[in-house]
Amino acid sequence: MIDTHAHIDSEDFDSDRSEVIDRTFAEGIEAVIVPAIEPDKFESTYELAATHKRIFAGIGIHPHSALTANEESYAKIYKYAQMEKTVAIGEIGLDYFYDFAPRDVQKEVFRKQLQIAKELDLPVIIHNRDSEDDLVGILTEEQDGTLRGVLHCFYGSLDYFQKIMDLGMHVSFTGNITFKKFADHEIIARVPNDRFMLETDSPYMSPVPFRGKRNEPLFVKYVAEKIAELKTIKIEEVIEMTTINAKNLFKLTLVTLLFALAGLNSAHSQGYEEDYPEETPRYTKEYNHFKKTLGIGLVLGTNTIVESYTPDPQDLSYEGLVAYGGTIHASPFDFLVLSGSYLYAKNEKLLVKFPFLKPNIHQQIQFTAHFLVNPRNKINFYGMAGPSILLNEYGLENGEVDNQTRMGVNAGLGFFINIPVSGAGLFAIQAEWKLDFMIGKTTRNFDPRYERNDPNGKFFRETEVSTFFSIPRLNFMWYPDLF
Repeated sequence: MIDTHAHIDSEDFDSDRSEVIDRTFAEGIEAVIVPAIEPDKFESTYELAATHKRIFAGIGIHPHSALTANEESYAKIYKYAQMEKTVAIGEIGLDYFYDFAPRDVQKEVFRKQLQIAKELDLPVIIHNRDSEDDLVGILTEEQDGTLRGVLHCFYGSLDYFQKIMDLGMHVSFTGNITFKKFADHEIIARVPNDRFMLETDSPYMSPVPFRGKRNEPLFVKYVAEKIAELKTIKIEEVIEMTTINAKNLFKLTLVTLLFALAGLNSAHSQGYEEDYPEETPRYTKEYNHFKKTLGIGLVLGTNTIVESYTPDPQDLSYEGLVAYGGTIHASPFDFLVLSGSYLYAKNEKLLVKFPFLKPNIHQQIQFTAHFLVNPRNKINFYGMAGPSILLNEYGLENGEVDNQTRMGVNAGLGFFINIPVSGAGLFAIQAEWKLDFMIGKTTRNFDPRYERNDPNGKFFRETEVSTFFSIPRLNFMWYPDLF
């Protein structure tokens, strides 16, 4: 058996890569192809192949990394693609499920790499997700009889499958075909015997019975077993067919493999588990290009202050106060961003009625946890909550000020618009609406609801006030490339 697609160069294998490789080949796997996904990893991916005779490399820019493509990265593709252990251009393609890069950018980078593959006479390893029409269109335009390759982790409609077959492409199947909800059985039954291959997409897409665990090349046999079941043939036939197909497509000649076997002792995603929600989801940490490890930002917004007075219950609202400050972010997990913010606002609206007062100053120190529902998308939506320290300075009737500090609770909703900039890190515009509720009440030595010359003397009576702040705001964030 040959595992034609395994990301064993990923960090998921850093602790035991050698052991994984040893047991893979000890159990009879003939070869493993490791496709690169971004230029920064070309060297390490190729080095892994160069130091293990039965491991081969693919070199390419994954659609999630399309924004990293430039003349320098294309030059690196040419460099590594012409080295001895490189057998394909990939993993390349289109991904419209996530929006790590604009579609036009993805299509341009995909087409460029198809052209490089044809120029260098190498097959392509193609990733597709929710982009069938554009992908088939580009392949049709670029197919001049020299383009060859494989659609990895294949699934889709019969019509899409037939178009891929008509273009002369191969398909490969991975652990998703063992899932309960996998419904493309007819495709596996119909695929020609000389046009399909096996893969694991390690560390993703673990087959049954290893769902929820890290995948590895050794588990490719479970994919072969399922294909044999669906095609109603023996597993030995599946192994023979797919091994021959892989050798032919990637030019893994018998001589190369025998040489690799002789030297063995001298020598380590596309994945659609999200389409099967009742199962444990796949690993995805390789593909979060919008990681917010540590960031700083400026805050600008408006602060509407609502005060509830007693006795004689009544609310007063002071709207549209300019609020500004700064914030620091840290993200221990992709789905969680922790922030500490400072916000300053001055309320001078009472001075119109009572010019002898000093303005009320409100300073808010907010500690907030933001829970992101889609951390790997270009736009991240979240809910948030946390404690606050509210530093209030109130102008008094006698012209002095009264400082009162209270605790509060903040909560709200918002979203990030992520803008990655090569070499600078991640910039983000954060729009949110936050409410800050003061715990307890403050005490004033006058009641601003009444005139100073109120005949009943209500202006001069002591009042208790509960307060909350409504703050729509923008944060302008920068997350530098520090790690």
